[in-house]
Amino acid sequence: MRIVTEFQIEHPWLRALDYDDLLQECLIHWHSKQGRFQEGRETSIKSYMARVLKNKLREIVRRELTDKRKTQHLAKSLESPIDEEGATLADVIPSDEAYDGITARLDIDLAMNKLTPLQKRICELLSEDYPEQEIANMLGRPRRSIRDEIVRIGRVFSRERLQEYLE
Repeated sequence: MRIVTEFQIEHPWLRALDYDDLLQECLIHWHSKQGRFQEGRETSIKSYMARVLKNKLREIVRRELTDKRKTQHLAKSLESPIDEEGATLADVIPSDEAYDGITARLDIDLAMNKLTPLQKRICELLSEDYPEQEIANMLGRPRRSIRDEIVRIGRVFSRERLQEYLE
């Protein structure tokens, strides 16, 4: 039915549900509601059917969203085996140090995205251990302007609480 297809287009994650199952649920629901149609109250039986089916599909969407939220709250022990060899979640989850490195890299990337192209180039040259004067010469800018840009870079990193990475 067109209504089921439209709902699957509107809610792409509904495509994971079998089309025939959705259609069957809608038709069973329609069968239970068709006797309530009152001629003259609705424009046509077709519009009544469309409204009933859309309401059923909205109910299915609400149910599926509720089920998705439930699974997010299920806890699993770090010591429970995850494969036939006996490996546990604790064995495969990266250590805190690795996790900290990953999150630090993401945080730095976010801060770098807030910099101008000039500031990014200055950071690149500073990371390659070029002194301020040489950076100024390479970029054809006064040393004072490079120093001002470094201060601005510092402010961005400070706002992101990443000042330790500038040292």
